[in-house]
Parts: sequence; C-alpha cells; structure tokens
Amino acid sequence: MGRLSRPLVPTGALTDFYEQLHALHLAAGQPSMRRLQRLTRTDRRPTGINPTSIHAAFVRPQPARWEVVAEIVRVLGGDVDRFATLWRRARHCQVRDDPDGAPPARPDPATRVPVPRELPPDVLPFTGRDPLCDTLDGLLTEGTDRAAMMTVLLTGASGVGKSALAVHWAHRVAGRFPDGQLYVDLRGEDPGEPASATEALVAFLHALGDTADLPGTPAALAARYRTRISGRRMLVLLDNAASAEQVRLLLPGSPGCLVLVTSRDSLATLVVRHGARRLELGPLDTGAAIELLRDLIGDRIDAETETAHALVQCCGGQPLALRVAAERAVALGSVPLSTLFGATAAPARRTTGCTPEPRRPVRVRLPGGG
Repeated sequence: MGRLSRPLVPTGALTDFYEQLHALHLAAGQPSMRRLQRLTRTDRRPTGINPTSIHAAFVRPQPARWEVVAEIVRVLGGDVDRFATLWRRARHCQVRDDPDGAPPARPDPATRVPVPRELPPDVLPFTGRDPLCDTLDGLLTEGTDRAAMMTVLLTGASGVGKSALAVHWAHRVAGRFPDGQLYVDLRGEDPGEPASATEALVAFLHALGDTADLPGTPAALAARYRTRISGRRMLVLLDNAASAEQVRLLLPGSPGCLVLVTSRDSLATLVVRHGARRLELGPLDTGAAIELLRDLIGDRIDAETETAHALVQCCGGQPLALRVAAERAVALGSVPLSTLFGATAAPARRTTGCTPEPRRPVRVRLPGGG
C-alpha cells in the first residue's frame, strides 16, 4: 500500500475529518499500514487491526467504524475526544460520488438527531480504583469486537463507591461513544419506591428526541427505545438498580452500545439471562483511603497519621464515610483531627467495628457517591 490519497468528498465535515486524520498521520512521521497494525496490537486484539482496514479508514469516501478510527488516532498520538466529534459530524454528512456536484443541504436543526450528554458531574478527587478502571477498559475493548451489546454490572455495599466509579469511568471513555451517553438514577437505594422502567424509558426517549405519541405500555416503550438507539454507539448508565426486571427493558437490542449498571444487589438474573459481566467493589485499601483523605483535608493527615489510619479503619475504607468525615474536618479546620475523631477512632472502638449507639439511620447522598 503506497502513498495515501485523500478521498473525494464535498467541502464540510467530511473534508475536515479527513484533513485532520491525514495531518495527524503526517505529524507522526507517516508510519506504514503494517507499522500501524503492530501498534494496534493488544491483549484483546493480538494481531492488531488489519492493514486493509487501516488503509480504508484514510481513503474511503465515508468514515470507517469508530473503533478503528479511535485506535488509529490513539496510536498516532492524537486527541481521541476531539476526533470523536469530527467523526460524528462526518458520519452524518452525505457523500457524493461527483466532487463537482453541489454540497449536501445543511440539515434542518429541527430534524437533527439529539446527542444526549446526561452523565452527572465527576466526583473529584477520585482515587484507588485504577485496577477496576483497567478492567472496565478491557471490557470496553472486548465489547467493540462483539456482535452483541455489552452489559457490565458493578455491585457492592452502600457507600463503597459504585456510582462514583461508574460516573468517573464513563466520563473517561465518553469519547468512545460519539452518539451520546444516557443516565438514569433508578433509586434502588432510596427509602421510597424505585424508579419504574416506564419512567426511565420515557426519559430516555425524550432525550433521544422522541416526544410525540409515545406508546402506553412498558413493552411498547422498550421497543420504541431499542429502535431509536439501534445503530448508534452510546453508553447507557443505569445507576442504583433495584432489580434485574427493572433493568431488562432498558437494555438496547443491538451491538454498538455499552450498558453500565450499579446495584448493591447481585442481580443474578442479569448475569445468567443477559450475559452481564459482574465486577464487585470492596472498600478502599489503607493507602488509597489515606490518599483520599489527604486530597480532601490536606497536609493535616500527614501531621496526625495515627489518627488518620484509625479513622480509615473506623470508616471501613468506605469512600462515602471518609468523605463525610473529611467534610467535618474541613468545616472545623482549626480543630485537630485527634480532637474531632479521637474517641471515634480509639482502638477500643475499632475492635468493635466502630458501631455507634442505635439511632435512626441518616442517609447521606453525594453526587455519584454510591
């Protein structure tokens, strides 16, 4: 395969996409297609992307699949998020065989397909979950090579950081889903009634631009939702699920999407019947918990290490409990940690699991903090 030539495409989004892709290839020293194949080798794809597919991504008059483009951009050292935007715009641009023909008409804004960006804000600082993020990255790579939709389930106790991990990772990989990200809190950990699948489906359809004449039954709503999302690369985050039945109707029916579910329950049916991959979160280890406290409180942690370590043990390494304790320390910044938490974190209390006197439970909710 010799020198790459640019495809003949009309001026606009397609031209911008190919010019930027070729400029990136030039800036990287114009590596050969065989060289790019070697660079795209991973554990999940040991032979790399086929050189023919790589070559086609540069010369076809229409953009290649996003997973191919994303890998090319990554190994060339480009900005994957920026190219995701260029690719999405180019993908919706009509290609004409006659380069001298009139450019395609600009789409009517009223008919454009919405690109929802519904993820909650990331919870920062975030620490201690690198191995799980790496595992999620691997599942995402595996999902792009599958002929079926990928579902990942994050389980663990309340306050262990399921939602925080899901939201943090979803932001990190948002560029891999150029058609958008959908989010719903299914309220499975709230004291009231969980959200119904119907409620979630209506919200999703509105986000996808479908607001008129919605069907009246959950099954019909689910069918409409699967139709609207078919053929699109989207991330769907179903937070705080109460049951597998609640989740089932919210699963897309075609590949290209990844569904990330968080729940304090195991949702065995989701694993058995729908092939979900389950990852269980445990508490932060001591080092990560201390790092989180240091990020939240500052150098006071290093000045009172014994109290800090006792506080971590008292909180059981639970991120939510550590954040609540840190907020108290920051609010009372002039009070030493040993004074604030000395009795709570005393060795005698640690041996009993730091169980407080019986009282009415108090729920503390942080954005993405479950």
